Amino acid sequence: MDDDRRPPSPEPSERSVSPDTPRSAAGQAGLAGVYQLMAQVLQQQQMMQLAAMPSADSCYERFRRLNPPTFEGGSDPMAAETWIREIEKMFRALHFPDEVTVRLATSMLTGNAEYWWTAMETAYAVDRLTWRDFKGMFYNQYFPDSVHLAKQNEFLTLTQTDQMSVLEYANKFNELGRFCPQFMEDERSKVNRFEQGLRLRLT
Repeated sequence: MDDDRRPPSPEPSERSVSPDTPRSAAGQAGLAGVYQLMAQVLQQQQMMQLAAMPSADSCYERFRRLNPPTFEGGSDPMAAETWIREIEKMFRALHFPDEVTVRLATSMLTGNAEYWWTAMETAYAVDRLTWRDFKGMFYNQYFPDSVHLAKQNEFLTLTQTDQMSVLEYANKFNELGRFCPQFMEDERSKVNRFEQGLRLRLT
């Protein structure tokens, strides 16, 4: 009589892994080690970046060694503009980050200018001010737009007088040119404006 028994199904191999089988403990441990290493590398990079940033105290010491000028206010707008230029020149030389510049500059304010800044500190969130913000506030108080426009007009109408040498004219041209950067930054416009003011045109 035929044996109608079916052969037994093959047993699954010990090496075969179902797609639904979770990772082995060894694999999970290895992955955890990779994550931990990545976290350590990121932490080290952050610490190196923080160490590279100068502290506020070290910035202040370096700044004071350059003997920065003080500003006490007053009614001379050109003195205010000169003070800002001198302070900015020191900031560029020392490569200071923007977040310390306002604090350093305002430490040089004395007299009426210090009183003005104290009032600004009361009225505004000055801890978040950028240098551009401070400069705008400072100019509104001590170097208004009317003065800036007057200096622009002085540059645009500058001519060499009979008593003025070419060198003196050039010095005055460069002095006033900072109020009209649109001319000074374009070489052709700069040369054309310079020649227009000469007593005898260059040929």
